[in-house]
Amino acid sequence: MKRSIIAVLIALCTAGVARAELAAGAGEYEFRNADTGQSVQVYYFKPDGYTANTPVVLLLHGIKRNAQTYRDGWVDIARRHNLMVLAPLFTREAYPGANGYNLGNVFHAVSHQEITGKAKPVERNLPAKWSFSLPDAVFTDFARRESTAQDGYTLYGHGAGAQFAHRYALFRPNSLACRIIAANSGWYTYPDTTADWPYGLRDVPDVADKQTDAYLAAPLMLMLGDADVHKAGVMRKTDGAQEQGQNRKVRGERFYAHAQQLAKQRNTTFAWRLEHVADAGHSNDEMAAAAAARVTGCTKH
Repeated sequence: MKRSIIAVLIALCTAGVARAELAAGAGEYEFRNADTGQSVQVYYFKPDGYTANTPVVLLLHGIKRNAQTYRDGWVDIARRHNLMVLAPLFTREAYPGANGYNLGNVFHAVSHQEITGKAKPVERNLPAKWSFSLPDAVFTDFARRESTAQDGYTLYGHGAGAQFAHRYALFRPNSLACRIIAANSGWYTYPDTTADWPYGLRDVPDVADKQTDAYLAAPLMLMLGDADVHKAGVMRKTDGAQEQGQNRKVRGERFYAHAQQLAKQRNTTFAWRLEHVADAGHSNDEMAAAAAARVTGCTKH
């Protein structure tokens, strides 16, 4: 219902406004995020066959904050599948460290341990300041620029972006994302109130039973590379992360199994999907083609 209301608001906001449609191909633009007052750089790819019915995929870059590289890696794939790609840049200045990006900037980090996501800050940020608020803002701005019949988007993240994506499904249950794909996440925040943040939700305010049920019913897909069992890239090795498994593939499988079992215990809907990608390691390029095949249109009609 909320997604439908937001879609109506987008339509009202764009009615009568002259659209500055994006040029076909790869490009970039800036927009000012009304919630934060900050400029956001968005790298995009618009296929030649773009129409209002073209599905939109919003890419979450990895720990290197390399949004342009992620966009470039999707160009050929998006051309084949006729996808509109938006890759916003989450800068280190606006969203510092793991707390600012991977963990959604839910908390106001001060110390180095808090900024790196290894200790829970005391204060919580207002939701408008969360990095989790940016994907909807990017899509809403896009809908002002470009003619689209889409009410939302598919969210895709790899590595650190996958960490963002699976937590996004928890903290933004009423977002405009109609599918959320988390590929090769390095570690996870479990829907477990007995485990400390950031590995669980003990003492995390406002995450009640109703929100946990909504999380388990979210359109979340975990994609795991079958060869992502080595130490490529940056993989967290804290005690909390190591308890989740010795490699990303095992960590993802355990996380999925835990959520599936929790849904059974709570007698609630479990809508997550788990997909293995044969021969893929810790590489966005190796996961992107499989993810693109799962991108879906987000329309109510």
